[in-house]
Formats: sequence, structure tokens, C-alpha cells
Amino acid sequence: MSQRPWRAILDNTVLSSLHLAQALDQVLGLWAGAWYVPLQVRDEAAAWPGQGARLVQILLSLEKGGVLQFVTPEPGSEGTLYGQLQRTRGRGESACIAIAYHRGYLVATDDRQARISCLALSPPVNPIATEEILVRAWQQGLLTRARIEAIWDATAILDPNRGV
Repeated sequence: MSQRPWRAILDNTVLSSLHLAQALDQVLGLWAGAWYVPLQVRDEAAAWPGQGARLVQILLSLEKGGVLQFVTPEPGSEGTLYGQLQRTRGRGESACIAIAYHRGYLVATDDRQARISCLALSPPVNPIATEEILVRAWQQGLLTRARIEAIWDATAILDPNRGV
């Protein structure tokens, strides 16, 4: 485990990618305490047919182990931004962006539109994608290149413009 180099709000896109790769607990465990999951994202994950119950079980275990914390937008300015973002984004993405904006966190998302929404704010919220998380693990010597490539191949992300 390394010192946490950042604090990041996890969107369902990153959670599901790492879950499909069977690497969620391994990757998040590299930076225990750096991760936050909005309750709205947890609820989205729970609704995933065939995978949701297992994914939520893993998230609860990671919370119990101090790897992540569940959060929700606070009333006031966080809640206001959350409501505004829901006009064009889903509940989970909106919660991630609103919380990150007000608390100074990164948004871990693989959703292109969510990344655009992050960068459109003033000041912008910095997004980080699954592959960027994996590259940071390699750069810090926490995972081997072979392990990162195996995780990436198992994520089911097929976009030819992306890779590790």
C-alpha cells in the first residue's frame, strides 16, 4: 500500500470496469483511504443485473476495511450543484462531480460526457480514467506492467483510442 496521492470519487464506470477485471479490491487497496463512493453510485451498482449484489458486497467489505468511504452530496451548495447536474447527467455522475467540485477531489470516471462536465466547471474538476489509475500504480511501482495489462485486458473496455 502506498500513501494516498489523491482523493477520488469513484463513478460506476470505473467500479464496474475494475470489478469485471476482478481487480477492484486489489487496485483500490493500493491507496486505502483515498476513495469515496457516493451512495447514488452504490445504488446504481446494486441495480447491475447479475453483478450488482456481488459488487456491493465488495464495496461494503472495502468500506469496512477503511479502503473507501460512502458519501452523499451535502445540503447547500453541494446539493444545489448535484441538482443542476442531474438535468444532463445521471444521479451517480452528478453526485460524483458535485462532491468532487466542493471537496477538491478527482472524479474517477470512464464516461466521456461526465469528463466534459467536470472540465466545464469553473474551476474545473480533474477527471481520472481507469487506465490513468493503472498507469499511476505502475509509475509508483505498485503493480507490474504485466499485471496492469492483464487487468486492462479484462476490463472489457474496447475503445481503440484507450489503453495502458
